[in-house]
Order: sequence, then structure tokens, then C-alpha cells
Amino acid sequence: AVKQLWGDGDHTAEIDDMMAEQEAIHGQKAKSVCDLFRDKAVRWQFITLFLVSSCMQLIGASMVYFYAYSVFIKAGIPADQTHYVSLGVGITEILTTVLCGFLIERAGRKTLLWKSYTVMALALGLLTVTLSLQDSFSWVPYCSVALIFIFIMCFGIGPAGVLCPLVTEIFIHSYRPAAYVFNGVISWTILFILGLLFPFIVEGLGSFCFIIFLTYCLSMAIYVFLVMPETKGKTMLQVMEEFNRLNYRGKKR
Repeated sequence: AVKQLWGDGDHTAEIDDMMAEQEAIHGQKAKSVCDLFRDKAVRWQFITLFLVSSCMQLIGASMVYFYAYSVFIKAGIPADQTHYVSLGVGITEILTTVLCGFLIERAGRKTLLWKSYTVMALALGLLTVTLSLQDSFSWVPYCSVALIFIFIMCFGIGPAGVLCPLVTEIFIHSYRPAAYVFNGVISWTILFILGLLFPFIVEGLGSFCFIIFLTYCLSMAIYVFLVMPETKGKTMLQVMEEFNRLNYRGKKR
């Protein structure tokens, strides 16, 4: 079965890792979502999952798409051609997410996340400025278009590409089904709430609404850089031990 999945080669290390994880959970049954809330052994894994999952919506990707049409029009792109540019934005996100698959093993999950969040925060800050000045200078809308593409590229390389494997790598097998369920519920719930509130936010703040998402991006960059352990090149038990230093800080296990 291992050869069918990973091809020919020496997979002893991977098999040993799976056997060690199986021994560590001692035949525990699959945990429920409620166990994620209650179990102190996965408290910081749960916090990390909640922040990264909610981040998928709260970093403002949907809002950037909301402003994209008006930005493209201001940049001089004919109205009947803007859908091609919007298609280009979507293709860019897909390609960068695929690119993440090649970069994730080289750069690491933690590095991709905090650097992507930082660049996205910078792009949102500059986009706030360019949207405010797009009627003042003819070249400013082109800067806005470039910033939109930079933001989408970082979103695909970072959060969009890292979240799925990250859930598998920070939770042992018995918690993974519940973690994926919680991830889906959080993502759709926040998207629903944001969809209801965003029209009122735009009406009140205009382009300055990006400051809200900028703040969240910076907060996530700081959290990932300072708190979240790197999972690259580590076994499940090593990752679990890294989190246990947070879960049981100052206490004997």
C-alpha cells in the first residue's frame, strides 16, 4: 500500500512515524468536536486551527474581489473586458496554490504563512491608499491592479495552500476528523457573517475597511512567527511535543 501511494523507495522512516503515532494514541477512538474544546492536550493546536481557519475569510480576500471591478474600470480596462481580467485573478489564485505545493516542503509551513500574511498586510495598506487616491492621479489605478494581484498571489501561496496539510500535521489521527469538521464550520460561519456585515462596513468606511483586515493579517503574522511551531521535516510526535510545551507550560504532565 505504501509503494502504491509513494512509489518505490525506502519508506522506513514514514512507516516508523505512523507506528509511533499509533502507539502514542493507544487505540483511542475518534474524538468529537466537543473534545477539541475540552481537551487540554490539544488546546494550542485548537487555537492555531481556529485562527488560521477564520483567517481564510477575515484577511479580506472576498473584499478585494468586491473592489476589483471598480479598480479595473478606473485603470482603463473596458467594461466588457473586465471579466477576462477577473478570470485572470482567479487563475492566478489557482496557479499560486499549486505553486505552494512545490514551495511548502522547501520553505516550510510556518515561513510561508507568516511571510504571506506580512506581504498581504502591506498590500492591503497600500491598496487603502491607492483606492483613496485613484481619482487624483491617472497612474494610481494601475498600482491598485498590481496590488490586487500581489495580494491574491500571497493568499494562494500562503493561507489557501497551507491550511489543508497543516490540519493533518498538528493533530494526531484521533483528532483529525473533528478538526476538519470544525475547520469547515468556522470557515462557512465567518463567511456568512462577513457577507451580512460587509455592505454596512463598506458604507461606513469605504476603502478604509481594509484596515480591519490589515490588522488581522499583521496579528496572524505575529502569532505564526512567535507561537506556531514549524512542522516541516518533523514527525507527528515531534510536533506534538512542540505543542505540549505550550499546552502544559509551567506544569508537570
